Amino acid sequence: MGILDTIIHTKQTESLNQFKPSEIVKEVLELLKDRDRQILSHRYGLEGNETKTLASIGQEQNLTRERVRQIEKDLIRHLKKTSLQKENFSSAKDFLINIITEHGRIIAEENLLMHLNISDPKEKNALVFILHLIEELDNFIHDNYKKSWVGVLFKHDLLHGFISESKKIISGKNSPLDAAEFLENFKQTQFYDENKAELSDKIILNYLELTVEIEKNVFGQWGLAVWKEVKPKDVGDKAYLVMKHHKKPEHYSAITEMINKAKFDDRTAYKETVHNELIKDQRFILIGRGIYALSEWGYKPGVVADVIVEILKQSPQPMTKEKIIEEVLKRRVVKKNTILVGLSNKKIFKKVGKNAYALV
Repeated sequence: MGILDTIIHTKQTESLNQFKPSEIVKEVLELLKDRDRQILSHRYGLEGNETKTLASIGQEQNLTRERVRQIEKDLIRHLKKTSLQKENFSSAKDFLINIITEHGRIIAEENLLMHLNISDPKEKNALVFILHLIEELDNFIHDNYKKSWVGVLFKHDLLHGFISESKKIISGKNSPLDAAEFLENFKQTQFYDENKAELSDKIILNYLELTVEIEKNVFGQWGLAVWKEVKPKDVGDKAYLVMKHHKKPEHYSAITEMINKAKFDDRTAYKETVHNELIKDQRFILIGRGIYALSEWGYKPGVVADVIVEILKQSPQPMTKEKIIEEVLKRRVVKKNTILVGLSNKKIFKKVGKNAYALV
């Protein structure tokens, strides 16, 4: 990071720390008469008030619903101009426009709140109200996208084209991709070559955040929202996803801990439930006492004797006892003695020479 970048980053951090939407809104509302201030405070949930409907505000103010709507519209139009008298509002306006511009002139409302580290409902409502007062910003509401805010010169066609190309990439891989993998694949497309001047990595990843058709799972991997690896529906799906991420067999109690640590939702997983799901789900193979692996890793169902049969079938010649033990331990987590007991079944295996075995 260069000196200029460091200075800019420092200033942005200072602005973030000093940004208090509710304080700015309090100053802005001082420009209004008491009745108008009450209407907007109740309509947008400001100054500690609950958000109310047009009808309920109308009842309180002895006005029709449509009259309240018109008053709200007129007040917003009025404040878009008069709020600029307040220095704090002008600074906040520039600050928010800069954030939205650097994200590609669009940002989902929920992501803006996260970027600003705003979780307090009072501050959230105040921020949304401020956004409504910025002349250069507008709501972006579309069935295929999250509720967002856009700046001037935002290119709708660029976003739509990007999402179309992204769905092709992810569908083609048929499995979620982490950010680095997605960027690598996206940058190989003709679409990127034609638009790369407007598509920094930051903007690309922000665009992904906008669509409801593509989502990120708990491990930060991007996939289609309908995929179970993105939105697991039950304990089995959750176990599959954590094991695929973990990349090695585990005891069902450890798998339960991984599910709870991942925090897919507010539901707690219990060992007994997880064990019962793993037993009946063909995506998992029991390879030891309570230890499970994914079947896609090459593990096959069956007892140790079945595993030995599979190994010998794949061998062009009899195998030594040591080699059989070595191969079984790659597929099962068992004691060596358990393997020897299985190998002693003379109905299935026969000894060839001093130390080799073959199928009967």
